[in-house]
Amino acid sequence: MSYKLYVEPEDKYSKILDFIKKSSKYLYINYYLVDDQIIINEIKNAVSRSVDVRIIVDGRPYGINGDDGTHDEIKILKDTGAKVKIAPPRFERPNVFDHAKYMVTRGKCNIGTLNLTEAAFTKNREYGLIIKNKKISRDLKKLFLADWKNTDAGIKSRNLIISPGSQESILNFLKRERHILIESEEVGDDDAILNEFREKGKKLSIIVPSSVSSTDLKNLQKLSKSGVRVRYMPVSKLYMHAKLIIGRNEFFIGSENFTKASLNHNREVGILARKFFMVSDVKKIFKKDWKNASKTYEAAIEYEKKLKKSGDYEKNNHSTSYKS
Repeated sequence: MSYKLYVEPEDKYSKILDFIKKSSKYLYINYYLVDDQIIINEIKNAVSRSVDVRIIVDGRPYGINGDDGTHDEIKILKDTGAKVKIAPPRFERPNVFDHAKYMVTRGKCNIGTLNLTEAAFTKNREYGLIIKNKKISRDLKKLFLADWKNTDAGIKSRNLIISPGSQESILNFLKRERHILIESEEVGDDDAILNEFREKGKKLSIIVPSSVSSTDLKNLQKLSKSGVRVRYMPVSKLYMHAKLIIGRNEFFIGSENFTKASLNHNREVGILARKFFMVSDVKKIFKKDWKNASKTYEAAIEYEKKLKKSGDYEKNNHSTSYKS
């Protein structure tokens, strides 16, 4: 098994474009959002090479108008010549989404935290892994085709962490690690996860965006009182969209957030990577982000206010307009 880590916004489009360019026979894409024109052009090129390109997207992404797949993204994707479907009905219910972020071709796959949007490559903190492994690739292909046909894939994998049903795997990872580092868009509402965060106390460090919801902020303040070390990344510096958990010798990246819906109801895909040298790499990124983040929510907000007064806020603002 081989892994290739990429980090956004530093790596830009290079790794994803290369993956699409080198796809052969088939390319199955399941992403919550796909609207970046550079990516769409490369998908069109793959179709022109007679690659069997199929795309599953969520029919009603958060904050985007157009119920039942009527938003512009669907038409644009179909215009590439790829076969396009809305996610199965079980992931199109109220407050339930196909939030996955992966693609698979023959013998390799790409799993990450990013949507295929301009913000992901230019403004957000994101992580991805390109994995060459026949077993993992076969499992993801099986999952994709099951969702394509709206059937159950029945996958059991040591490495893949798939929702619905990922709460136990993520919780077990948190429990068995003595020290945990986390970068996350939200702290979530899953009671078991929040309880484990509290149990970790000062052995847990977490970075969230300064745009966290009022509910998340209350939970984070409670966690701080339990000893958890929390920092807030000003969105004008970097939008913290990552879903990253770092342990001693392994780390998790994927589409899962720490919410009941994400862990128990959505379609989500993540992976637990056990490569020591890459653990070291993601820890270096975390330390850099920790240094750039504010120690308190108030300090992060004050930073944003000062930037607005200086007139530099709009050109530096990295916040996104939808939850993803």
